[in-house]
Amino acid sequence: MNKTKIALILSSLLFGAYGCQSTTGSQPETSGESEEQASIAIPDFESDSFFNNVQASHAKSEKVTGVGVTSGDTALKVTFDAVSEANKFKYWPNVKFFPEGGMWNWNNKGSLKVDVTNPSDKPATFIFKIVDNVGQMGAATNQLNYAVTIPANSTENVEMLFNGGKRGLDGYWDGQNINLRKLAELQVFVQGPMDEQTIILDNLQLVDATGDFISAEEQVVEAGPIPTLKSITSFESGEKHFVSDRSVSTTIEKVKSDGGLGLQVKFKADNAYPNITFMPSRPWDWSQEGNFNLAFDIENPTNDPIQMFVRVDQAENKNWGGTADGVKDSMSNYVTLLPNETSTYYMSLSQLEGHIVSGMRSEPPKKAYSAQAISYGWGETSLDLSNIVSIQLYLQNPTKDATIVVDSIRLVPNLDADTTRYEGLVDQYGQFTGSDWDEKVHNDEELRASGKAALEHLGKAELMSDRSKFGGWNAGPRLEATGFFRTEKLDGKWTLVDPEGYPFFMTGLANIRMDDTVTITGADFDNPETKQGRQIASPLRESMFTWLPEYDDELAVNYDYAGYVHSGALKKGEVFSFYRANLMRKYDTSQKEAMEIWRDVTLDRMQDWGFTTLGNWIDPMFFGTERVAYEAHGWIMGEHKRISTGNDYWGPIHDPFDPEFKQSTRAMAEGLAKQVEKDDPWLLGIFVDNEISWGNVMNEANHYGLIVNALSYDAKESPAKAAFSTYLKEKYTTINALNQAWGTTQVNSWEEFDKSFDYRSSLKPGMKRDYSDMLTMLADKYFSTVDAELERVLPNHMYLGARFADWGVTPEIAKGAAKYVDVMSYNLYANDLNDSKKAHFRKWLAELDKPSIIGEFHFGSTDTGLFHGGIVNVANQTERAKMYTHYMQSVVDNPYFVGAHWFQYLDSPATGRAWDGENYNIGFVTIADEPYVELIEAAKQFNANLYNNRFQ
Repeated sequence: MNKTKIALILSSLLFGAYGCQSTTGSQPETSGESEEQASIAIPDFESDSFFNNVQASHAKSEKVTGVGVTSGDTALKVTFDAVSEANKFKYWPNVKFFPEGGMWNWNNKGSLKVDVTNPSDKPATFIFKIVDNVGQMGAATNQLNYAVTIPANSTENVEMLFNGGKRGLDGYWDGQNINLRKLAELQVFVQGPMDEQTIILDNLQLVDATGDFISAEEQVVEAGPIPTLKSITSFESGEKHFVSDRSVSTTIEKVKSDGGLGLQVKFKADNAYPNITFMPSRPWDWSQEGNFNLAFDIENPTNDPIQMFVRVDQAENKNWGGTADGVKDSMSNYVTLLPNETSTYYMSLSQLEGHIVSGMRSEPPKKAYSAQAISYGWGETSLDLSNIVSIQLYLQNPTKDATIVVDSIRLVPNLDADTTRYEGLVDQYGQFTGSDWDEKVHNDEELRASGKAALEHLGKAELMSDRSKFGGWNAGPRLEATGFFRTEKLDGKWTLVDPEGYPFFMTGLANIRMDDTVTITGADFDNPETKQGRQIASPLRESMFTWLPEYDDELAVNYDYAGYVHSGALKKGEVFSFYRANLMRKYDTSQKEAMEIWRDVTLDRMQDWGFTTLGNWIDPMFFGTERVAYEAHGWIMGEHKRISTGNDYWGPIHDPFDPEFKQSTRAMAEGLAKQVEKDDPWLLGIFVDNEISWGNVMNEANHYGLIVNALSYDAKESPAKAAFSTYLKEKYTTINALNQAWGTTQVNSWEEFDKSFDYRSSLKPGMKRDYSDMLTMLADKYFSTVDAELERVLPNHMYLGARFADWGVTPEIAKGAAKYVDVMSYNLYANDLNDSKKAHFRKWLAELDKPSIIGEFHFGSTDTGLFHGGIVNVANQTERAKMYTHYMQSVVDNPYFVGAHWFQYLDSPATGRAWDGENYNIGFVTIADEPYVELIEAAKQFNANLYNNRFQ
């Protein structure tokens, strides 16, 4: 354990004694703010309120102009006090920034960047820290630290990666469990021994995350005042007020307040810690009061915000011979009382309890009471509720007198642990019970009426008039017909060509299957196959359903079992498909027959809506139906080696240099060949894998992370490392030549290099050049292997690539792919294809000159009973329709793109899909198979003019 880590561990123990709490905020909390509602705003170096609320300890902060200003007009200058050897474990000079209400929600951000200027003639070393709400309690794994050194008289743009601790990057420690949805503090500090030093901060920015780290704004329901579980005192006449004579530097008197009497408390600034202490003759015993918060109804009648501290002791005060000292046997919290306002302020006496894991990406509406949370500061994280000895309200080092009126002290329900909003969440159709909307189904009769209408039109759908048999443009030029889909350039634009030789543009919906319709019920079994040993593994999940079928019910056939869950309330368990059950109800028949009808109705819809293909991840029942072109998808599984980028959202990538990888790829290809007809002209092509974590160009660590990690492996255990070592030996011959090219001195021999080259600092120019070459080698090996195996068993069909996520592709990987795929595929969740930030791959489209497609995009809302609008949110169903047209137009306008698929055909379950909790409104149809008319009409209109739009 290094010195820095030791220092921080000690600091968590000493903060209470030395008054350098890492959690003392200066901004108000808002109880209505959920984790999803928390602010994404960042410190603004142009804002007066920002400078006024910076909190410095053993440091001086000031607004400056001139030197150090890199953006706008002003910057923040911080001068840290010198720290002697004797004081190095006593205090840490620092400045702290806090959210302006609630917490920061940086869940979809991957890093922060800030310009740092060192105006002195010596290097400046300091540490950035971000802390979440649990980290405030002292949990090191919830505090991420990053140490930085800026050379003398220089300015550098510093980037702090939010997963730097997990990845073991140089300068980072802790933060393995940091919750980016609930960040409570950003701090810059130094640790001694250290001379006085100065830095200037400016231009703080957040960088988007890599991966599907999308959070939604949680819906809230205004609920008024918090109900009372138990009144402690309301200061009415004849009632115990519990005010102790231990109160210091305060003047106390009863005054009239709203609805009765209150206790006016005047804090005097002549004492560092003026306080009012409430203390019963015998300790309060609240152990039988259930799950509660301690609450205070307080008025701040002044024109100034008041920083109030609340200390609760579970033992006698140390000053009176006990053990409670503000840290031990004490819990200390803080809150800002807003000027000229009366509010309820509440706190938990058991900070580590009440954290709910629902298994949903976004939560149902939460009650928003007229109250503000009191934030945990330091000391005990859980108190003995049977022995609450005293409560203090106090100020810390006030600069002037302050007055408050305490109207009551009471116990209220634990707002953070309230699970009532999950109870009876969805009805028998899987729909939210708390609201109504146009597409909602209310009874079986409505479903059957919808089913009857669908059956009456079954088989009557017709192709649009300008479509060929396969969906191509029959009014366009007739190109060479090969009997299979292919690509060609037409008038400077890439196009697909259908089997009859007509130009073809790919539109459609992905994920037309049942796999993602299942949701976790909360039950599990000792033996899932026989359903023996059933138990409720998640009571919270079980409480969500007003109805699930008994096991002897005909709809019970829609139960299944998930042996592995990527993320959620459980790691495995029973699942149920409301969508399949609704199809059985809709067509009043067995599951088997309902699925056959669903297949034919879906094909009718695709033709009627004007789509030219079925998107990726369709049920194999659609293969060979000869009505709409389709794609097949292959996953490469197997026991071959993997490589980590250090930022693996879905998991480490394949090691294509492992001979076993070829066998895994062959098994994938041969498995596909058994599912589809080798010479099926309706099979447009094959996707293989999806959103692999190849890396990205957002920063150096992400760009070269694959190579950094691969080189850290032992060549005897890693085929990729062995291949890279061979390449470097052939290029440099001697280890001295490698050291010189890479600017290193740490590698003594090739044997040592083969064992491990674990270098995680900033890369030298020579390293970047070679790392770039090795990325190209990696891509070349992967894509050539996949291409060869597909060509061997399915030679007539196009290879459609690996579906690059915008957060998971680099220029080297794209170039490696372009040599072997027939069509490049990208998944892009953005407003359109012209989003320069997310669609960064546009930079190399001309250089690669390959036909390309968008494999996934969507827009969602929260106006139809789902709690999350997907990766790109819009206001309502009307906006979903408008944005579909807008996005598709940007694809049609691009000469390199030959199509795009919307993800997905149907909405996610409201209670979250079993795999990872997605509960998105992203379907063209609801969980009850009801169409979203506005979205469908927009798609039909766009598709009707598709080919004229593209080619004329």
